[in-house]
Amino acid sequence: SVVIQEDNSKKEYEAVGRFPLVGPWWRVNVKAKKMGSKYFVQGYPSYFLRTDIEENNRQVFSLFLKECAVPEDFKEKFFTWLPAESMLSFRNLEEKLKQFQVSQTGKKQRDTKAYDISYYVWKSFAGKAVLVALTFPRILEFLPILLPRHFYGLLDMVSWQRQPEENNDTDDEEVRFQDKVLTKLDEILKNDPWKLGFSRIIYRELNLSYCEATWAAFCQCEHLLWKMPDLQKNALILYDQLKKQCREMGHTYEDQDELARFVSKDMSIEHVWQSLEFLKDQNIVIKEKKLVFLPHLYKSEKDIATCIGGLLSNCSWQLDVDVRKLLNVSVASEETVDNKMNVTQAHEMEHLEENSPDSHNGENHIPEKEMKAMSGTQSKVEVDLDQVTAMEKICSNPVTIISGKGGCGKSTIVSCLFRHLKQMEKEVEAASKDFEDDLDASEEWNTFDHHLESEDTCTNKILNVLFTAPTGRATSLLREKSNLPAYTLHQIIYSFKSWRQTGQVQPWKFSSVTVLIVDEGSLVSVHILSLVLKILCEHAQLAKLIILG
Repeated sequence: SVVIQEDNSKKEYEAVGRFPLVGPWWRVNVKAKKMGSKYFVQGYPSYFLRTDIEENNRQVFSLFLKECAVPEDFKEKFFTWLPAESMLSFRNLEEKLKQFQVSQTGKKQRDTKAYDISYYVWKSFAGKAVLVALTFPRILEFLPILLPRHFYGLLDMVSWQRQPEENNDTDDEEVRFQDKVLTKLDEILKNDPWKLGFSRIIYRELNLSYCEATWAAFCQCEHLLWKMPDLQKNALILYDQLKKQCREMGHTYEDQDELARFVSKDMSIEHVWQSLEFLKDQNIVIKEKKLVFLPHLYKSEKDIATCIGGLLSNCSWQLDVDVRKLLNVSVASEETVDNKMNVTQAHEMEHLEENSPDSHNGENHIPEKEMKAMSGTQSKVEVDLDQVTAMEKICSNPVTIISGKGGCGKSTIVSCLFRHLKQMEKEVEAASKDFEDDLDASEEWNTFDHHLESEDTCTNKILNVLFTAPTGRATSLLREKSNLPAYTLHQIIYSFKSWRQTGQVQPWKFSSVTVLIVDEGSLVSVHILSLVLKILCEHAQLAKLIILG
């Protein structure tokens, strides 16, 4: 929280909110809502530099120099040197600091950093903010509202240098801006503020990524709204509605008629079509027939479709499993565990009956028939037909999507299948090794290995399963169910990027993956799924994709 003094009444208010710039040399304009004794900021503040600081003049500038990390001895000597009647302002500060340095070192030593307070001021963030406010007051007024996440970084990018003053025979110097980005930003704010609402335009013109003002932010800047032509204003409203629908509903596109209905209160149907054409011409949206896409979501969907198309076009890798037998064994083992628990409970209850004083009068007695029913096993195990179908499709198809409500057994059947396959693989390897050792015929086995390599690769792929989920919690649950390693999708992406940065000396950790299982698929964003699929299709041996959700 910060304390803000009202200009007219001089009354102080405690305001709670985000204030990237703090100091008595700033005048701030912000909307706040009173709750109790405090005021809570609504939105973001605008800043205006106080150029006429009369009250507590030296104290304010002393705080400013302290904020700029000026050495204490430099600061003390500066205020000792400054004439008592002299009033500092940010417009004459550079000149005063220059005069102070000359008085301490002489002109011949101007190239040194001795007593160069300006050097500390203009390299600090507080000094850069003041310099920007003096040169581009519009940026301090509107940018904290329009681009709150980028405001601090943009100010910190400021570069400056000293240049000789024009038409001056002396070697006096002045601070000159060398920052093209802020210069261009100021021009945009002055002439075309609507451009700040479209990240693709900002990237094209300023080479800044992910900079985009929302329509709600523009609504806080009434002066900018007045400057906007109706076409661009309507385009911003339409674009904002498209982003909202994609974000809230999980869509990657919206029907143009639906979009028109959503904004019908703000513009006519004719203006909707004009705005859509404008957005399309500026490459801000992509249109396919009546569907309107956001470009990054469109690209992600295209990449997913390409990867899945590639998997489907490859020869199908059949997993040789007797599905019904496997599920029967799995269910029977679960029933056996349950029956053992029932028998244990029955014996405990019988033991309690024998030791109970009430057992003589027959109270709480368990009939013999019930005991037999509890201790007996089922003569026939029933297998869920949906689970059989799902497992058969996993074994035969390169791409399988299994959907169902929570707890219906999606993760269970997948874990059961691949646990069984991994176990079979281990047993075959162990048997082959024992047989090879017994025959002691390595050359013959090498010939046999060579023969296997020449066979159809579709039926001889090595099973390497990668279990994934979107969150750490879902991953740990998957790991517990399958007893196999599981990772988050972000770990896969990070692992690949790290491998690329290390020079790719060793093979990538997941380069031999042949089966990708994505649990909780409904929680995965199209962008993340497209990245993982693209990486595994291009840099691994992916042959099967299974999505559960």
